[in-house]
Amino acid sequence: MATTFIPLSPAQAKQAFALVEERVTWFENNGIDQWARAHYLSHYNLACFENAARRGQLWGLFEDSRLVASAVLLDEDPRWQDYEKVPAWYVHNLAAAVDKSGAGAEFLRKAEVKARENKKRYLRLDCKAGAKKINAYYEEKGFAYVGEWGEDAYKGTLRQKKL
Repeated sequence: MATTFIPLSPAQAKQAFALVEERVTWFENNGIDQWARAHYLSHYNLACFENAARRGQLWGLFEDSRLVASAVLLDEDPRWQDYEKVPAWYVHNLAAAVDKSGAGAEFLRKAEVKARENKKRYLRLDCKAGAKKINAYYEEKGFAYVGEWGEDAYKGTLRQKKL
């Protein structure tokens, strides 16, 4: 897959949000308990992605001119405040086109390369605790279990990959 990995503009945020909507539907249809539609899409709405793009935090993976994966990459994340503070990128809202097998994994590979270039030591993320399929996916990609995190009814598994 010949791809380009770049920060997205606010005008491109709509494409990233469309990937998230598509992935929410795919999760529901495939029995993956990760993003509850009503809560997730209201909390992480289009404005959220536009703002992340304005801050240079929304990244995209393009195949030719088509956006096939995107995520928000943060330098800090309060979910990790109880853990060692190290240079890291925190991956949020990773979504890939459902018809492009491997696009999410390719996004993570490209993010690793860019993170190393930016002197980061880890890629870190969280996913829903107890969501076996998504946790297995990240485990397979080299993201080790670090701990648990929770807010209100949400309980997440914290994972990291040493670069």
